[in-house]
Amino acid sequence: MYIPDIELQHPAAIRQFQNKELQHLVGYLRQFSPFYREWFAANNIDTDNIRSLDDLQRLPTVTKEDLQQRNWDFLCVDKSKIAEYTSTSGTLGRPVVIPLTEKDLDRLSYNEFISFSCAGGTDEDIYQLMLTLDRQFMAGMAYYNGIRKLGAGVLRVGPGVPSLQWENIQRIQPTVIVAVPSFILKLIAFAEEHGIDINASSVKKAVCIGENIRNTDFSYNVLGKKITDKWNIDLFSTYASTEMQTAFTECRQSKGGIIIPNCSSWSCSMSRTAPFRRARRAR
Repeated sequence: MYIPDIELQHPAAIRQFQNKELQHLVGYLRQFSPFYREWFAANNIDTDNIRSLDDLQRLPTVTKEDLQQRNWDFLCVDKSKIAEYTSTSGTLGRPVVIPLTEKDLDRLSYNEFISFSCAGGTDEDIYQLMLTLDRQFMAGMAYYNGIRKLGAGVLRVGPGVPSLQWENIQRIQPTVIVAVPSFILKLIAFAEEHGIDINASSVKKAVCIGENIRNTDFSYNVLGKKITDKWNIDLFSTYASTEMQTAFTECRQSKGGIIIPNCSSWSCSMSRTAPFRRARRAR
């Protein structure tokens, strides 16, 4: 398992690195983003005074409504530089388009590569993706590219259809599944109904997306317990935001999402709320 050097540095060294990248980021936004140029001026923010992560506490928050109403004003590059268009689901209102440059795509791959590595993933694993890679869904693309960067095998089965999932588990022998926890319960129910010994399967871990599996004290919640009471596999919780273009995944200590130091240094097409929010621990 390979972890880049910056991920393993002393917290003081990581903070120094991030402060330097933050100074570059706010200058980049001031120069290239129509929204942030106006936002800095309207809030009397001198970006030269934003020197460290502690300074972020003095900044107002960019809202979801800002993203929806001024979607394209966040763009920092010419549209000819956009390599991929993704979007939010629109659950809380009008969907927000998230265009990505090649550098954004590289950063997404790096984020998931480190996340899967922290969760014990290696190039000897085979990951079965039980989620969509289409419909402008950023996470599916990020997981897929991160696994490819890890050097592991990947099996793109898609969401739903427990019979097809088990057919591929038995035929391809994946070691890790990436799935919504409530769907894992459907896999368990299907296995019980059809006489499949789930604990004799090749699957040893599950990266859980979209739903909580832990309480605030990091113990399994009801959903996590229902899975592990039946299936002897390790569960890894995740927290993600399409708007931030970032996901946080548990390491093997199972004590919350890992904040990846180098993913603060993105050279982005659309810098959103991420630079101006303090990162949260995943549950």
